[in-house]
Amino acid sequence: MTRPVPPPLRLPLPLAHRRAAAVLAALTALVVPIGGCSEMSAQNDPQVSPLSDEESRAQVVDAAREIVRTAGLDITYANLQWEWCNDQGEPPFRTKVELAFVVPPGSTGQAAGTEIATTVAAQPGWEPGPPPGQHSAGDVVHKGNVWATVGPGNNPDRGGIVVFGECRNMNDHRDTGGVEITDEIRG
Repeated sequence: MTRPVPPPLRLPLPLAHRRAAAVLAALTALVVPIGGCSEMSAQNDPQVSPLSDEESRAQVVDAAREIVRTAGLDITYANLQWEWCNDQGEPPFRTKVELAFVVPPGSTGQAAGTEIATTVAAQPGWEPGPPPGQHSAGDVVHKGNVWATVGPGNNPDRGGIVVFGECRNMNDHRDTGGVEITDEIRG
């Protein structure tokens, strides 16, 4: 007779992880894009080829690293997520990276966001504002169809950046959770 296998033990997240999740939720609420992916969607344009999971991930991770390196940011947390690009929660999906950074002494989150966006927009390939067809509040930069919003965080010592990839991933990511990638972005 075989014994049933007990379900895996699920321990509550450590306090630091719960706090980090709360910080990211607050940052997302503060640095919010306005507009969808409709004009940059593989679903809406047969000329646009879909991106693999790896290509979608690389778009935002590479852009986030470039922003962090260019602006010399001290990253406290970074998370990669998938989000749908329509109201039905179906493909296409895009990846996004949300990160929190330390606001330099003597600055504010808003001022730091403006300075970061200006610094990044001056780099080759980057431009100020969102890509054509996109709308967003706050300080925004883009490189091709990958774009980032920069702004204050949920306390005076933190700022937030959200990097959005293209809506070209046709895989179903409805049940894909976020992944903490702080060390990958710092590296």
